[in-house]
Amino acid sequence: MKKLVTIMALVITAFVGTASDSQAISLRFKFKVFSSGPSIYACNAGIRHKQKNSKVCYFEGTTTACTPNDCKDKTVCNTQCVCTGTNGGDSLMDYLKVESVNWTDHKATGDNTAVTGLESITKSAPYGGAWNYAINDNATTWNKRIKELSFNLGSELYGAEYFVDVCYRGPQIEYFADGVTMNATLSAQASATDFFATGVNPGDNSRDGLIIPGTVDGKTYTDLAGLQVKAYYACDMQGMGAYKYAHNGATSSSGTYNTSINEANFSFDGNGYPVSGTDIFGSSGSFQPIAGNGLDLINTWISTSSKAPRFCKIRYVFSETNQDSSLPFMRKWQRHGAEVCTYTKIEEDIAE
Repeated sequence: MKKLVTIMALVITAFVGTASDSQAISLRFKFKVFSSGPSIYACNAGIRHKQKNSKVCYFEGTTTACTPNDCKDKTVCNTQCVCTGTNGGDSLMDYLKVESVNWTDHKATGDNTAVTGLESITKSAPYGGAWNYAINDNATTWNKRIKELSFNLGSELYGAEYFVDVCYRGPQIEYFADGVTMNATLSAQASATDFFATGVNPGDNSRDGLIIPGTVDGKTYTDLAGLQVKAYYACDMQGMGAYKYAHNGATSSSGTYNTSINEANFSFDGNGYPVSGTDIFGSSGSFQPIAGNGLDLINTWISTSSKAPRFCKIRYVFSETNQDSSLPFMRKWQRHGAEVCTYTKIEEDIAE
């Protein structure tokens, strides 16, 4: 009897254990998080001087015209007659100076990656009025970042033009392929703070050696030069053109990420100004005087759908327009100029 009870207890124990095991349930579930943020940086610059085809001659210290003759002409001989050159002296003494490095991603805490590709570049305004670029190859510009930039203008006449390009890399997230809306706006602003230079200035993040505000004979650089500005933009968009995805592939399932291959390029008119671009293009309209508190140049939607910006290039062109006047100023000898500021913002915004 005792043996029977023991056997039954063992059977019950075995049954209970089996019942408990049969009710066990588990799940292992995995998923991936894809992360990629935007990057924005100055990537190129250029300079030129609009060609003045006639000599400018004034009685010294005035804007009263005098005869441009040399001493061989004994018929008319105005004294104290100052003239600009005709073989490039009016334009060939302008140049840009750039310090550039290889583009790198945002640094995180503890990231001690060294800056590479440090390069000092000077480019002069060529004779004839064409642009000279700090970086000539368009594809290379996307992989360069400008650390310091200055334009140094020694031409006899105001009339230089100069530009800076701001490059934008959009998030490498597949908004178009996944049908997700990205509402993105583009804003562009510019201002100029006039100065009079009395000492050596060490760089862009310093105002040492500058008197601000500064004038020469009561006039600012922006007034003397007739400085004006215009902004242009071109954006390579997901879902448009050759590169429809965040990667560089022709289909959604093929392609490589982390490349700067894009089609955010400008096309130019005969005067060297952008007139179109891929995939979308726009500008701030006509050139505007850059004075006072600065200008809001562009404030526009560039995406209200899944066609998110892959890459954008924004160009700010500054023009000394005084040379175009009937009585252009000769460039002042005193060292003067302006601290020029551009502000570019591309951001996800709340749809109207």
